Amino acid sequence: MFKFFLVNLLILVTLGCAGPGVYVHESDASLTETRKAIVKLYGEPRNLSQNGREIWTRHMDRKGRILETAKKGKERRYAHIKILGERRPYDILVNVVVEGQMIDGTYESLGDDEVLAEQLAAEIKKELLKSLENRNIIDDFNAF
Repeated sequence: MFKFFLVNLLILVTLGCAGPGVYVHESDASLTETRKAIVKLYGEPRNLSQNGREIWTRHMDRKGRILETAKKGKERRYAHIKILGERRPYDILVNVVVEGQMIDGTYESLGDDEVLAEQLAAEIKKELLKSLENRNIIDDFNAF
């Protein structure tokens, strides 16, 4: 009986753990406005998914400043930003991945930076709130 209880407790704890990253909940901005805000804050993305809902920023330092040359530092970070949801309001997931330089010069993932992820999520939320005056009522609606 005790083993059954212990196994169930472990399963609940495992399933209940939150994944890495910080959420910006219920953003009323359209997809294009959200992408424009991210590009305005962090420059052109290093990589963009086919549907435009996943954005990988250029490499950053510990404070979130974009690095001009990412190959000099022993440690670098980048943000992986996901726009979640079928329609408004969207949720935005910000995850910051830390990479360290190995002996052979390649970079390997060391983990996540939750503090910087919170900072970037707050910046994105602030930028999206600025653009509320000139938003579209319907997502990407073009009359003609």
